[in-house]
Amino acid sequence: MGDECTSQIASVNLGVAGVVKGMSDSSSPVMFLSGAGGGAPDLDMFRDGVDDTTRFEVIGYPGWRRYVADGFTAEALIAELASLIVAKVPRGPIRIVGLSIGGHFGYAIALHLEAVGREIAGFCAIDSFMFVSSKPSAGWKGRALGEALELLRKRRIGDFVRFLRARFWRALVRLAGSRLPGLFRVLSFSSRPSSVSAFDPIFESELSMRLLVRETAPWIGSLDQDPVALKAPAILLRTRLTAGDDVAWRRRCPNIEIFEIAGQHHTLFEPENVASLHEAFVAATRSWRGDIRAFSSEVGTGSREENASEQEARAPVPIQSERKRL
Repeated sequence: MGDECTSQIASVNLGVAGVVKGMSDSSSPVMFLSGAGGGAPDLDMFRDGVDDTTRFEVIGYPGWRRYVADGFTAEALIAELASLIVAKVPRGPIRIVGLSIGGHFGYAIALHLEAVGREIAGFCAIDSFMFVSSKPSAGWKGRALGEALELLRKRRIGDFVRFLRARFWRALVRLAGSRLPGLFRVLSFSSRPSSVSAFDPIFESELSMRLLVRETAPWIGSLDQDPVALKAPAILLRTRLTAGDDVAWRRRCPNIEIFEIAGQHHTLFEPENVASLHEAFVAATRSWRGDIRAFSSEVGTGSREENASEQEARAPVPIQSERKRL
Protein backbone atom coordinates (compact mmCIF):
# COMPACT_ATOMS: atom_id res chain seq x y z
CA MET A 1 0.00 0.00 0.00
CA GLY A 2 1.67 3.22 -1.11
CA ASP A 3 0.92 5.83 1.52
CA GLU A 4 1.42 8.86 -0.73
CA CYS A 5 -1.15 10.70 1.34
CA THR A 6 1.24 11.00 4.27
CA SER A 7 4.33 11.84 2.23
CA GLN A 8 2.53 14.69 0.46
CA ILE A 9 0.97 16.28 3.57
CA ALA A 10 1.11 20.03 3.36
CA SER A 11 0.83 22.48 6.21
CA VAL A 12 -2.71 23.84 6.15
CA ASN A 13 -4.19 26.80 7.93
CA LEU A 14 -7.74 27.45 6.81
CA GLY A 15 -8.41 30.34 9.14
CA VAL A 16 -12.10 29.51 9.15
CA ALA A 17 -13.78 31.72 11.69
CA GLY A 18 -16.35 30.25 14.05
CA VAL A 19 -17.33 29.62 17.63
CA VAL A 20 -17.51 26.20 19.23
CA LYS A 21 -18.36 26.14 22.91
CA GLY A 22 -19.24 22.46 23.21
CA MET A 23 -15.65 21.60 24.18
CA SER A 24 -13.37 23.19 26.73
CA ASP A 25 -9.59 23.15 26.96
CA SER A 26 -9.93 20.48 29.65
CA SER A 27 -11.77 18.09 27.30
CA SER A 28 -10.04 14.86 26.40
CA PRO A 29 -8.00 15.14 23.20
CA VAL A 30 -8.97 13.41 19.98
CA MET A 31 -6.47 10.66 19.18
CA PHE A 32 -4.99 10.87 15.67
CA LEU A 33 -3.43 7.84 13.95
CA SER A 34 -1.31 8.67 10.90
CA GLY A 35 -0.77 6.87 7.64
CA ALA A 36 1.99 4.28 7.35
CA GLY A 37 4.57 6.96 6.59
CA GLY A 38 4.01 8.63 9.95
CA GLY A 39 3.74 12.34 10.47
CA ALA A 40 0.55 14.33 10.46
CA PRO A 41 -0.97 17.34 8.71
CA ASP A 42 -1.60 20.59 10.50
CA LEU A 43 -4.36 19.34 12.80
CA ASP A 44 -5.84 22.83 13.04
CA MET A 45 -7.63 21.97 9.80
CA PHE A 46 -9.90 19.63 11.75
CA ARG A 47 -11.11 22.42 14.02
CA ASP A 48 -14.24 24.41 13.28
CA GLY A 49 -12.59 27.81 13.36
CA VAL A 50 -10.09 29.68 15.49
CA ASP A 51 -12.20 29.47 18.64
CA ASP A 52 -12.67 25.71 18.46
CA THR A 53 -10.68 24.37 21.41
CA THR A 54 -10.77 20.74 20.31
CA ARG A 55 -7.37 19.21 21.03
CA PHE A 56 -5.74 16.55 18.87
CA GLU A 57 -2.81 14.35 19.80
CA VAL A 58 -0.85 12.19 17.37
CA ILE A 59 -0.21 8.59 18.41
CA GLY A 60 3.15 7.74 16.91
CA TYR A 61 4.17 4.38 15.47
CA PRO A 62 7.29 2.68 16.87
CA GLY A 63 9.34 2.52 13.66
CA TRP A 64 11.30 -0.09 11.73
CA ARG A 65 13.33 -1.44 14.69
CA ARG A 66 10.11 -2.60 16.36
CA TYR A 67 8.76 -4.11 13.16
CA VAL A 68 11.79 -6.38 12.67
CA ALA A 69 11.98 -7.43 16.31
CA ASP A 70 11.24 -11.03 17.24
CA GLY A 71 7.65 -11.52 18.30
CA PHE A 72 6.24 -8.47 16.55
CA THR A 73 2.67 -8.95 15.36
CA ALA A 74 -0.12 -6.65 14.28
CA GLU A 75 -2.10 -7.69 17.35
CA ALA A 76 0.80 -6.68 19.59
CA LEU A 77 1.00 -3.32 17.83
CA ILE A 78 -2.72 -2.69 18.39
CA ALA A 79 -2.36 -3.49 22.09
CA GLU A 80 0.62 -1.11 22.37
CA LEU A 81 -1.18 1.72 20.58
CA ALA A 82 -4.28 1.16 22.72
CA SER A 83 -2.12 1.47 25.84
CA LEU A 84 -0.73 4.78 24.60
CA ILE A 85 -4.26 6.07 24.07
CA VAL A 86 -5.41 4.95 27.52
CA ALA A 87 -2.40 6.73 29.04
CA LYS A 88 -3.49 9.96 27.34
CA VAL A 89 -7.20 9.47 28.11
CA PRO A 90 -7.23 7.51 31.38
CA ARG A 91 -10.95 8.04 31.95
CA GLY A 92 -14.03 9.14 30.07
CA PRO A 93 -14.98 8.71 26.41
CA ILE A 94 -12.35 8.27 23.69
CA ARG A 95 -12.47 9.65 20.14
CA ILE A 96 -10.21 8.28 17.41
CA VAL A 97 -9.33 9.57 13.94
CA GLY A 98 -7.31 7.37 11.58
CA LEU A 99 -5.78 8.42 8.27
CA SER A 100 -5.21 5.75 5.60
CA ILE A 101 -3.78 2.68 7.35
CA GLY A 102 -4.45 4.51 10.61
CA GLY A 103 -8.16 4.00 9.96
CA HIS A 104 -7.71 0.21 10.09
CA PHE A 105 -5.63 0.51 13.24
CA GLY A 106 -8.21 2.86 14.73
CA TYR A 107 -11.03 0.39 14.08
CA ALA A 108 -9.08 -2.44 15.75
CA ILE A 109 -8.08 -0.23 18.69
CA ALA A 110 -11.69 0.86 19.18
CA LEU A 111 -12.79 -2.80 19.29
CA HIS A 112 -9.99 -3.56 21.75
CA LEU A 113 -10.98 -0.71 24.05
CA GLU A 114 -14.70 -1.50 23.85
CA ALA A 115 -13.88 -5.07 24.89
CA VAL A 116 -12.25 -3.83 28.10
CA GLY A 117 -15.12 -1.53 28.93
CA ARG A 118 -13.97 1.85 27.60
CA GLU A 119 -16.47 4.10 25.84
CA ILE A 120 -15.63 5.04 22.26
CA ALA A 121 -17.52 8.28 21.65
CA GLY A 122 -16.53 8.47 18.00
CA PHE A 123 -14.34 6.86 15.34
CA CYS A 124 -13.44 8.44 12.00
CA ALA A 125 -11.48 6.80 9.17
CA ILE A 126 -10.10 9.04 6.42
CA ASP A 127 -9.67 7.40 3.00
CA SER A 128 -8.78 4.06 4.56
CA PHE A 129 -9.07 1.70 1.61
CA MET A 130 -9.00 -2.08 1.89
CA PHE A 131 -5.89 -4.10 0.99
CA VAL A 132 -4.56 -7.55 1.80
CA SER A 133 -1.00 -7.37 0.47
CA SER A 134 2.00 -5.06 0.54
CA LYS A 135 2.50 -5.54 -3.20
CA PRO A 136 1.91 -2.50 -5.43
CA SER A 137 -1.73 -2.14 -6.43
CA ALA A 138 -2.83 -2.21 -10.06
CA GLY A 139 -2.05 0.98 -11.97
CA TRP A 140 0.65 2.17 -9.57
CA LYS A 141 3.05 3.17 -12.36
CA GLY A 142 0.49 5.45 -13.96
CA ARG A 143 -0.39 7.04 -10.63
CA ALA A 144 3.26 7.64 -9.77
CA LEU A 145 3.91 9.20 -13.18
CA GLY A 146 0.85 11.40 -12.82
CA GLU A 147 1.93 12.55 -9.38
CA ALA A 148 5.42 13.40 -10.61
CA LEU A 149 4.11 15.34 -13.59
CA GLU A 150 1.69 17.23 -11.37
CA LEU A 151 4.56 18.36 -9.12
CA LEU A 152 6.47 19.55 -12.16
CA ARG A 153 3.42 21.35 -13.53
CA LYS A 154 3.09 23.23 -10.26
CA ARG A 155 6.85 23.92 -10.30
CA ARG A 156 7.33 22.30 -6.91
CA ILE A 157 10.88 21.25 -7.68
CA GLY A 158 11.84 20.51 -4.09
CA ASP A 159 8.85 18.21 -3.64
CA PHE A 160 9.61 16.60 -6.99
CA VAL A 161 13.18 15.76 -5.91
CA ARG A 162 11.93 14.33 -2.60
CA PHE A 163 9.34 12.32 -4.53
CA LEU A 164 12.05 10.79 -6.74
CA ARG A 165 14.26 9.95 -3.75
CA ALA A 166 11.35 8.32 -1.94
CA ARG A 167 10.41 6.23 -4.98
CA PHE A 168 14.02 5.17 -5.48
CA TRP A 169 14.34 3.92 -1.89
CA ARG A 170 10.89 2.34 -2.05
CA ALA A 171 11.92 0.33 -5.11
CA LEU A 172 15.08 -0.91 -3.39
CA VAL A 173 13.21 -1.82 -0.22
CA ARG A 174 10.61 -3.74 -2.21
CA LEU A 175 13.37 -5.49 -4.14
CA ALA A 176 14.56 -7.08 -0.89
CA GLY A 177 11.21 -8.85 -0.61
CA SER A 178 10.92 -11.41 2.18
CA ARG A 179 14.57 -10.87 3.14
CA LEU A 180 13.88 -7.33 4.32
CA PRO A 181 13.09 -8.03 8.02
CA GLY A 182 16.12 -10.29 8.40
CA LEU A 183 18.46 -7.81 6.76
CA PHE A 184 17.56 -5.06 9.19
CA ARG A 185 17.05 -7.23 12.28
CA VAL A 186 20.82 -7.45 12.63
CA LEU A 187 21.21 -3.70 12.20
CA SER A 188 18.60 -3.05 14.88
CA PHE A 189 20.95 -4.60 17.46
CA SER A 190 23.89 -2.58 16.24
CA SER A 191 25.51 -0.07 18.54
CA ARG A 192 24.96 2.52 15.80
CA PRO A 193 21.35 2.00 14.65
CA SER A 194 21.06 5.72 13.97
CA SER A 195 23.25 5.20 10.90
CA VAL A 196 20.09 4.42 8.91
CA SER A 197 18.55 7.84 9.53
CA ALA A 198 21.92 9.55 9.15
CA PHE A 199 22.31 7.94 5.74
CA ASP A 200 19.06 9.47 4.48
CA PRO A 201 15.96 10.33 6.57
CA ILE A 202 13.77 9.62 3.54
CA PHE A 203 15.23 6.12 3.35
CA GLU A 204 14.40 5.48 7.01
CA SER A 205 10.86 6.76 6.48
CA GLU A 206 10.38 4.48 3.47
CA LEU A 207 11.88 1.54 5.34
CA SER A 208 9.54 2.00 8.31
CA MET A 209 6.53 2.43 6.04
CA ARG A 210 7.22 -0.66 3.92
CA LEU A 211 7.94 -2.85 6.94
CA LEU A 212 4.79 -1.67 8.72
CA VAL A 213 2.64 -2.37 5.67
CA ARG A 214 4.35 -5.69 5.00
CA GLU A 215 3.87 -6.94 8.55
CA THR A 216 0.26 -5.79 8.96
CA ALA A 217 -1.32 -6.20 5.49
CA PRO A 218 -2.39 -9.86 5.91
CA TRP A 219 -3.85 -9.07 9.33
CA ILE A 220 -5.80 -6.11 7.92
CA GLY A 221 -7.23 -8.41 5.28
CA SER A 222 -8.25 -10.91 7.96
CA LEU A 223 -10.35 -8.29 9.73
CA ASP A 224 -12.98 -8.62 7.01
CA GLN A 225 -13.20 -12.41 6.94
CA ASP A 226 -15.58 -12.35 9.89
CA PRO A 227 -15.75 -8.68 10.92
CA VAL A 228 -16.64 -7.72 14.46
CA ALA A 229 -19.20 -4.92 14.56
CA LEU A 230 -18.03 -1.72 16.22
CA LYS A 231 -20.73 -0.35 18.50
CA ALA A 232 -19.39 3.21 18.55
CA PRO A 233 -20.56 5.97 16.20
CA ALA A 234 -18.38 5.75 13.10
CA ILE A 235 -17.56 7.97 10.12
CA LEU A 236 -15.75 7.31 6.85
CA LEU A 237 -14.48 10.23 4.81
CA ARG A 238 -13.29 8.87 1.49
CA THR A 239 -12.51 9.86 -2.08
CA ARG A 240 -14.55 8.63 -5.03
CA LEU A 241 -11.85 6.15 -6.05
CA THR A 242 -12.28 4.17 -2.82
CA ALA A 243 -16.09 4.01 -2.94
CA GLY A 244 -15.89 0.28 -3.63
CA ASP A 245 -14.87 -0.31 -0.02
CA ASP A 246 -18.07 1.16 1.45
CA VAL A 247 -19.66 -2.27 1.82
CA ALA A 248 -16.72 -3.62 3.82
CA TRP A 249 -16.76 -0.60 6.12
CA ARG A 250 -20.51 -0.98 6.68
CA ARG A 251 -19.91 -4.56 7.74
CA ARG A 252 -17.30 -3.41 10.24
CA CYS A 253 -19.35 -0.47 11.47
CA PRO A 254 -23.11 -1.01 10.97
CA ASN A 255 -23.93 2.57 12.03
CA ILE A 256 -21.26 4.24 9.92
CA GLU A 257 -21.88 7.49 8.05
CA ILE A 258 -19.93 7.88 4.81
CA PHE A 259 -18.99 11.21 3.21
CA GLU A 260 -17.27 11.72 -0.13
CA ILE A 261 -14.39 14.20 -0.22
CA ALA A 262 -12.50 15.81 -3.08
CA GLY A 263 -9.15 14.74 -4.49
CA GLN A 264 -7.21 11.49 -4.57
CA HIS A 265 -5.49 9.59 -1.79
CA HIS A 266 -2.21 11.46 -2.19
CA THR A 267 -3.81 14.91 -2.70
CA LEU A 268 -6.22 15.12 0.26
CA PHE A 269 -4.21 17.90 1.87
CA GLU A 270 -3.47 19.89 -1.26
CA PRO A 271 -4.88 23.46 -1.15
CA GLU A 272 -7.56 22.70 -3.76
CA ASN A 273 -8.93 19.73 -1.76
CA VAL A 274 -8.38 20.47 1.91
CA ALA A 275 -11.51 22.61 2.27
CA SER A 276 -13.65 19.63 1.24
CA LEU A 277 -12.00 17.45 3.91
CA HIS A 278 -12.38 20.20 6.51
CA GLU A 279 -16.07 20.75 5.80
CA ALA A 280 -16.88 17.03 5.77
CA PHE A 281 -15.00 16.38 9.01
CA VAL A 282 -16.60 19.28 10.85
CA ALA A 283 -20.08 18.29 9.69
CA ALA A 284 -19.59 14.59 10.43
CA THR A 285 -18.15 15.12 13.90
CA ARG A 286 -20.63 17.76 15.07
CA SER A 287 -21.86 15.43 17.83
CA TRP A 288 -18.28 15.11 19.13
CA ARG A 289 -18.30 18.80 19.97
CA GLY A 290 -21.28 18.94 22.30
CA ASP A 291 -24.84 20.03 21.77
CA ILE A 292 -24.08 23.70 21.13
CA ARG A 293 -23.91 24.28 17.39
CA ALA A 294 -21.06 26.15 15.70
CA PHE A 295 -21.81 29.18 13.56
CA SER A 296 -19.40 30.08 10.81
CA SER A 297 -18.75 33.71 9.94
CA GLU A 298 -19.27 32.68 6.34
CA VAL A 299 -22.95 32.26 7.17
CA GLY A 300 -25.09 35.39 7.01
CA THR A 301 -25.60 37.82 9.85
CA GLY A 302 -29.21 36.81 10.47
CA SER A 303 -30.67 35.33 13.63
CA ARG A 304 -29.15 32.31 15.38
CA GLU A 305 -31.96 30.11 14.04
CA GLU A 306 -31.53 31.44 10.47
CA ASN A 307 -27.78 30.83 10.60
CA ALA A 308 -28.27 27.28 11.87
CA SER A 309 -30.75 26.54 9.08
CA GLU A 310 -28.42 27.91 6.39
CA GLN A 311 -25.40 26.02 7.73
CA GLU A 312 -27.34 22.76 7.90
CA ALA A 313 -28.45 23.23 4.29
CA ARG A 314 -24.81 23.59 3.15
CA ALA A 315 -23.41 20.74 5.24
CA PRO A 316 -22.17 17.62 3.39
CA VAL A 317 -24.76 14.84 3.27
CA PRO A 318 -23.84 11.24 4.19
CA ILE A 319 -23.91 8.65 1.41
CA GLN A 320 -26.72 6.16 1.92
CA SER A 321 -26.21 2.42 1.55
CA GLU A 322 -27.70 0.71 -1.47
CA ARG A 323 -30.19 -1.02 0.82
CA LYS A 324 -31.51 2.30 2.06
CA ARG A 325 -31.86 3.70 -1.45
CA LEU A 326 -34.29 0.99 -2.53
